[in-house]
Amino acid sequence: MIQVFCIQLLGEPFLLGEDAEEKGFYHNEFVLALSEQRAIAAAKSKTMKRLARLAPRFIEGKPFTLQVEEVLSGASPWWLLRAQGFLFFSLNEPEL
Repeated sequence: MIQVFCIQLLGEPFLLGEDAEEKGFYHNEFVLALSEQRAIAAAKSKTMKRLARLAPRFIEGKPFTLQVEEVLSGASPWWLLRAQGFLFFSLNEPEL
């Protein structure tokens, strides 16, 4: 049965614009899929297409990773219509 999945992703490291500060992001992607594995694949693909519009620069010698933080199934279908953004953070900030 097709379900609405919410896939929370973590991507890092990369650079944005002229800023030399390494960044990462959290992003929730809502997708329709038959299984969790298909939902993850679709969410990663959609997220990379959205990220490409921001023209990130990937760092030589530091591979970019896109990890699944959480998978939730059974989300409301209206979430598919919402515009989802990225929550960027600096990788250079000291941990508290």
